Amino acid sequence: MTTVYVHGGVAGQPKDDLPSLATSIPEALGATGALDAVELAVRALEDDPRLNAGWGSVLNRDGGIELDAGIVDGATGRCGGVAGVAVRHPISLARRVLEDTPHVLLTGTGGRALGTDMTPLDASTQEQHERWRRASADGSLSLEDYARPDHVDTVGAVALDDGGHLAAGSSTGGVFGQMPGRVGDAPIFGAGVYASAGAAVVGSGVGELFLETLACARAGRLIEEGMDPQSACEQVIAYLGSRSPASAALLALDSSGDVGAAFRGGSWAVEGREGAVRATGVR
Repeated sequence: MTTVYVHGGVAGQPKDDLPSLATSIPEALGATGALDAVELAVRALEDDPRLNAGWGSVLNRDGGIELDAGIVDGATGRCGGVAGVAVRHPISLARRVLEDTPHVLLTGTGGRALGTDMTPLDASTQEQHERWRRASADGSLSLEDYARPDHVDTVGAVALDDGGHLAAGSSTGGVFGQMPGRVGDAPIFGAGVYASAGAAVVGSGVGELFLETLACARAGRLIEEGMDPQSACEQVIAYLGSRSPASAALLALDSSGDVGAAFRGGSWAVEGREGAVRATGVR
């Protein structure tokens, strides 16, 4: 059976009622390949209106939707990503970039052209639109408010199949109030998503921090060099903390099926086949 772990986005503040991610697991567990498992798990997370991905995504400073996603096949080293798109399941569009084009990343009109047959997404939940209207009215959409603790989260999944192949996928609506055209870490190999023959890693937090540090690649390299996933995640999260007080999280899986999960921030929901995973908080 395929091994799958998912996360629902790191929160900057403690939450007593972390969202259950259980509905994203069953179909993914039945997948025969790691890449299929990751896509299925992330698609389910994108359908959850409580999470900042797909349906439920935050809005940018102009009140629009700009979704990013990335997926990596560790068996081949190939990856695909999309940025600034508006479809219901951007993770599937990212996989299409991986499999149907010679490219690694498509943005805006290019990404939309590749997914003309996919269900479009031109609005988010009523809660997100009301959130944007309140922020617009009280003046808290300025860049000085960018990446506040309540502005950031992302979803993702890592998987290992019976053939020993690893895969990783990440999807996000970005950061609430971001400038139109901003691209985060989720679609960028090594920054917000990483997979190889030895490790699969996804991140959550302020994308700029992950882009500047290539955080997922750092954790992946440590695992490939023999460190266990938990220690690798904790070490890289501690490094991120030395650079910024922003919330950040890493979920990693190795080719033996060992998992690691560490974060800075208030709370973080992580689940696998056996249920909730207790992620380690790093100061």
